[in-house]
Amino acid sequence: MVPVPGRHNRGMNTWPHLPRRTFAAALLGSGVAWPAWGQDVPRTESNRTEYMYEGVLGSGTIGMSLLQPRAGDPRLTGHYFHGRTLKDIALTGSLQGDQLVLRESGGGSFVLGFVGQGQAAGKPLSFTNSVGLTGVWTQGGKRLEVTLGNTASRPAGGRRYAQVTSEGDAEFEARVQAFHKAVLAGQRAEALRFIDFPLRVNQGGKSRELASAEQLEAGWTTVFTRACLDLLKEALPHDMFVANGQAMLGSGVLWFGANGVVAINLP
Repeated sequence: MVPVPGRHNRGMNTWPHLPRRTFAAALLGSGVAWPAWGQDVPRTESNRTEYMYEGVLGSGTIGMSLLQPRAGDPRLTGHYFHGRTLKDIALTGSLQGDQLVLRESGGGSFVLGFVGQGQAAGKPLSFTNSVGLTGVWTQGGKRLEVTLGNTASRPAGGRRYAQVTSEGDAEFEARVQAFHKAVLAGQRAEALRFIDFPLRVNQGGKSRELASAEQLEAGWTTVFTRACLDLLKEALPHDMFVANGQAMLGSGVLWFGANGVVAINLP
């Protein structure tokens, strides 16, 4: 089990630091049976599960969430979004044998298959025993390859960030997105507004705390290193994984609490 940050170990996480464009492929080829994280988020819809994926469509990053179909009902619902827009695009479709056929209202469609790593023990692959999805997206004469890694699962329904904050999902994500934009643009004063001090910085098995905005600004380039910023460029500040009261951004590089960034894990 991969450790996740909690209230008493803010951001002590060992999530693999990989660029998002290679993250899905790494998940699929790692040989690790990734656990279904985030199950303690209070979301209920007849005990159904929502499966979350991140990866690439062509050369662009995307995220996807799919609702587990009801027993005996092959119909699928969910959404996906492009990293450049972070806007949900509704998906409907069905599970046809071992393939997921999904359509969007704009005319695009996905045909995807489950990817396993041997943990299925001879059983047909499904949402519960697969580690990702691969296939194609087509629209008219356009055809793009798709590779997605399963990043988490969670009970469906309810507020996504209820475990993190009392504010609405859109409001919380707006703050995360504002920080993400500011830090990538080098707007330090704006980015500092979204830090919850003391900030824990973890690197190479060691941890330190920065007590104030002045302390972080003085050592800014030792925290927001080129490697850190490269990972954040590929991050998807939408539909984020939640564990122990914090939301994850950038393959575990940053963890957000109710009042802002609480931990940074440097590569």
